[in-house]
Amino acid sequence: MERRDTYLRIERMVTIAGQLMGTNAEYFHFGSQSEGTTTPGLNSDIDLLLSDTRVHIMTDWRDWEAGMVNLLMIRDDITPPQQYLLQVIKKYTPEAVTSIYDERCVRKDSGQTLFSSERWKQTVEQNTAEAHLGEVTKNGPSVSYIPNWDIVEAFHVCKPIPEIQHWIDRYRGRHWPPAKLLEAARRSPSFLVPAGHPDSDYKREEWRLSPNLIERMLMFSFNMTQIKCYISLKII
Repeated sequence: MERRDTYLRIERMVTIAGQLMGTNAEYFHFGSQSEGTTTPGLNSDIDLLLSDTRVHIMTDWRDWEAGMVNLLMIRDDITPPQQYLLQVIKKYTPEAVTSIYDERCVRKDSGQTLFSSERWKQTVEQNTAEAHLGEVTKNGPSVSYIPNWDIVEAFHVCKPIPEIQHWIDRYRGRHWPPAKLLEAARRSPSFLVPAGHPDSDYKREEWRLSPNLIERMLMFSFNMTQIKCYISLKII
């Protein structure tokens, strides 16, 4: 439990320090290190997620906000589960961007301008290299310069998501998760991380929905016996 408290304090301190220095990000530690569900022999990585607060993710046209970098979540019948494309919307009028004004943007066959997950990671890698922070290692959505760390730069999704609501409805009325936890999950933000489905035609453009905060709630609801059982299963 002390490990959890330590990582939660680190999150808050780093986020506050970043705000004082003018950075536009919130910091989150996820994974077994911050959950207290690892042992020294497992050699678990440290997982850090940075959410860019300059970007406003829209699930609907009514979500548009003036002056923000607005990206609209879109998908169609062939989009893999939990994957989304991000359509670029203008800052000062609620209209779709039609030109390629940014190297991180690409044009879909339908003419929509998309914000590419792969090009976003390339930008992160380039910025890291230019800052001489260290050798860059890429693994899935992570672009890291610290050994044994996975660092993911993602975007907040603060609006209700159908996949999350479907999960809540499916487990409502059961012994676990309790109703209070499900209600907290309903209000909890999710994230879009830069990772496309490997079999998708748009794998370089797709973003994966990642409910990390909900997963944290579920892990934090375990008692000590459940945690020990979970760790034992991981070792096996």
